[in-house]
Amino acid sequence: MPKDRTLLHTGHGFDVEHVRFHAQRAEWSTPYTVASRRIVFPMGRTMLDVRSGDHTWLVDSLTAMRFGDAAVYQMRPTADTARQSLVVSGHASPQPADGTPSFCFLRPGLLYRLHAAQRQLLANGTGAGDLGALVEALDRSRPQAPLTGAVARARRLLAETENGGSRVSLHDLADAVSRSPFHLARSFREQTGLSLHQYRQHLRLAAAMERLAEGDLDLAGIAHDLGYCSQSHLGAIFRRETGATLGEARRVLGARI
Repeated sequence: MPKDRTLLHTGHGFDVEHVRFHAQRAEWSTPYTVASRRIVFPMGRTMLDVRSGDHTWLVDSLTAMRFGDAAVYQMRPTADTARQSLVVSGHASPQPADGTPSFCFLRPGLLYRLHAAQRQLLANGTGAGDLGALVEALDRSRPQAPLTGAVARARRLLAETENGGSRVSLHDLADAVSRSPFHLARSFREQTGLSLHQYRQHLRLAAAMERLAEGDLDLAGIAHDLGYCSQSHLGAIFRRETGATLGEARRVLGARI
C-alpha cells in the first residue's frame, strides 16, 4: 500500500509518525503483521474496513485503533481517496492479549486534543506530552464490539453521507435499513453507546476540525456546509463538546506550519 511516513517525535517511551496513504482502489490489502504495539488515529475524511480474524470493523474519523504485538489485519478503503493517520508506537498502553485489534470511539473533546497535538508536533516538535495524555484517556474508553445487522448498515450509511456532504434524515435512515426509527435508535445506542443524533453530530464536528486544519477559516461557510443554521449554532455545539470556541479552534488548528 503506497504511503509516506514522517517521524514527528521519538523518545519518552513512544514514537509518533504522520502517515499519508495515497489513493487506492477499494479492495482488501494483503495481510499486515504489526511489528510492535501501536495506536492509530485516523485523521481527515477517513473511511475504511479493517478485518482481523473473523471480525470486520468500520473505521471512520471518530475511531482509534489499537494493535498488540504481532497482530494480523487487513484494510480496505471504502473510496478511492487519499487518507492520513497519526501513529503512536511503543506506548505502554494496555493492548489486547489475544492479538485482536481494539477499536474505540473518539469523543469530540479527545479528537480536538488530538488535532491540536498534531499541529504542535508538525509546527515545532512539541505536543508529545499532550498526545501521551490523550492515549491514557483513550485507555479508559469503551472498546467497540463489531457492529451487526441494521446498526452496522445505519452507521455506514451515516458515515458515507456525512463524508460525502449529503444529508439523510433519521427517519429515512431507518427506512433504508428496514427498521422502525424507535427500534433502530434503541439498537444503535445499545451497540455503540451513542445515539444516532450524537454520532452524526460528532461526525460533523470532526469534519469541522478537519476543514480548519486544512486551512479553511471561513467559519460561516463551514457551518453552512455541515448543515447548521448559523455559525453561532455550530459554535455553541462545538464549545459544548470540545471545551473550545470556534475562534480558538481556528487559531490553533488553522495556524500556518
